[in-house]
Amino acid sequence: MTQPVYDERYARPGLYWGSQPTQLARALVRIARKLPRPPKTLVDLGCGEGRDSIYFARHGFRVEGVDLSSVGIRKAELRSARLGASVRFRVGDMRTYRLARRVDVVFSSGALNNLPRRTRTARFEHFKSRTTPGGIHAMNADVLKPYIPPSSMNPCATPFRSGELLGYYWDWEILDSGSGEFISHAGGVPHRKAMDVVIARKPPPASA
Repeated sequence: MTQPVYDERYARPGLYWGSQPTQLARALVRIARKLPRPPKTLVDLGCGEGRDSIYFARHGFRVEGVDLSSVGIRKAELRSARLGASVRFRVGDMRTYRLARRVDVVFSSGALNNLPRRTRTARFEHFKSRTTPGGIHAMNADVLKPYIPPSSMNPCATPFRSGELLGYYWDWEILDSGSGEFISHAGGVPHRKAMDVVIARKPPPASA
């Protein structure tokens, strides 16, 4: 289980992932503003200490942040209250978590690698089915590369294969996608990573 790993990280002083929103969160806000019907409701899967959830709330979204770690969720609640950002946080495991109602946006940054490969198809189908027509998914995932040593930062994670993330959205409009390599400084230990990114839109109703 990954819960003890994340509980230990989030129990440390300060913010493990930092306070600034991810590039993916910023990109989603830019894209959402340009849509004919800007999305309003959003779920942040694997929200950690809430940096992206809080960012979305401050940009007008109604946000639900979900994370496996109760320690991370508590820290997110305290920070959002201090900043005056209205976010509904809850403890939940994205490997089994079910969306009770449809949302306009499903967002996940840095957490999808916790999904076991055998369950990914079913999990993506669930998230897609609980997204409103015309809604958006914004996702990224660490990618396995033979020349990059496996990271010790998340020993329980399973990297995606190159192109795997994009493949789950073969039937959606791709608003943005890409792949890249970079040096991550998460946790204060620099390590090389490769990542795929997808921002996709569910086909809107025929009359839209």
